[in-house]
This record gives sequence, structure tokens and C-alpha cells, in this order.
Amino acid sequence: MGIVDSHHHLGQGCVFDGWTATEEEITAAQDRHDVVASVIQPWPGATPDPRKVHDAIAAFARSRPGRIFGMANVNPHYDQPGAAAEIRRCVKDLGFKAVKCHTIGHALNPNGKDAQVIFETAQELGIPVMVHIATFGIPLSAPGHLIPLAKRYPQLKIIAAHMGAATLSGDVVWIAEDHPNIYLETSWAMGPDIAWAVKTLGAQRVMLGTDHPTNVAVEITKIREMGVSQSDVDMVLGGTAIQVFGLDI
Repeated sequence: MGIVDSHHHLGQGCVFDGWTATEEEITAAQDRHDVVASVIQPWPGATPDPRKVHDAIAAFARSRPGRIFGMANVNPHYDQPGAAAEIRRCVKDLGFKAVKCHTIGHALNPNGKDAQVIFETAQELGIPVMVHIATFGIPLSAPGHLIPLAKRYPQLKIIAAHMGAATLSGDVVWIAEDHPNIYLETSWAMGPDIAWAVKTLGAQRVMLGTDHPTNVAVEITKIREMGVSQSDVDMVLGGTAIQVFGLDI
């Protein structure tokens, strides 16, 4: 099955100082840590026009077929019809597998009116939405935002990026228990909380993410050392992402 990184970024953003990633760094991290595939998105702040980064991700994917897949990341505050059109272009023309709702990076309330174009377009296209849910970004990234989203879009797969991160992971697990269309991504969460999520929700609803080339080894190690069965470890490291994103690898 192999390791699949569901949450990684390419390029240079303008929101988080010092957070950049090049194709060479991503490729080196994949090869060094036996990552068979990565789902890549732009950093938040690649706005008002993220198309150049989306095109760069698509070119990267063409250069590493079956190893790199794309996820759109748009800021709908600027232009909602344009955001919908860009999501459609990414999926239909570039072959992207999902779209991001970046709450902190785009100052985006996931239940606000501007954000709905992301969820509605994803539902139309049949792709998952990854939502930044973490301690960094409160109140826009609070776990409670997942509840109305899951109820409003019951057929949509919603991925909680960072699964709350550190102290809010418990809230995300409790919410996901009652909403089967919510999935958890593990970057910046703590090992015991990831293990608890696997035991509570099942490994098929938890997926590895790393966020950055320098963090790949740490995140993989957390999954391998969390004290669950090898089959559950394998599912979190790769199987869940393959199923949720429909990856052909």
C-alpha cells in the first residue's frame, strides 16, 4: 500500500513567514522517507490568483505521475464565481483530487456565506474538502464549525486538517463520532490523540498528513509508534487517503 501524505504544500505563501517548499525538497522527502504519493496544495496567501501555483502543481504531477496529486486552495473572499471556476478547472482540466478551505490563511469562516462556494462546488464535483481545524486559527478554525458543515453537506467528505492540533483533537474526535462524513488528518496532532481517534472512529477515517518537507519524518513516526495494530498503522499511513481521494497508485 505504501505511505501517502494527504497534506503538503508547494511554493511560497505570504501568510506564514518562512514557510516555503520546493519541488526538489518535496521529492527528496518522498524518497528519503518512502512516501509513495503526496497530495499537494498551494500555501494560503497565493491570492488573489492562485492559478500559477495550481498550474505548477499540475506540472509537478505530470513530472512524477502517480507520486504527486493536486488539491486546490482558493480564497473566495475575492471572487466567488471565480473561485468556483478555478476549483472546476483544477478538477476537470488538471485532475486535482480535492479542495482546501483554509480558515486561518484566508480569514475564512467555514460556515460564512463566502466559504459556501467551496463546499457547494466540491459537492457538485464529488471531491472532498479539507478544512483547517486547529488551535492556531481560533475562532475561525474551531472544531465546532464542523458540525453544521457535516449536517449541511451529509454526502460530502470533510477532512479536518490537523484534527484540531494538540489540545483540540478530543473535540474533533467527539464531533466525528456523530458525523460519519468527517475524516481526520494528523499533522501537528499528538500521538496519543491519533491513537484514540483510530480506536474510536476506525483507521479508515484517519489519514497521515505532514504539511512540510521538514516534518515528514516526525509525522510518520507518530503513526508508527502510536500502539495500534499494524493493519491500522498501514491504513492511516496510506489506505485512508487512497480511498478518500480516489488515488490511482
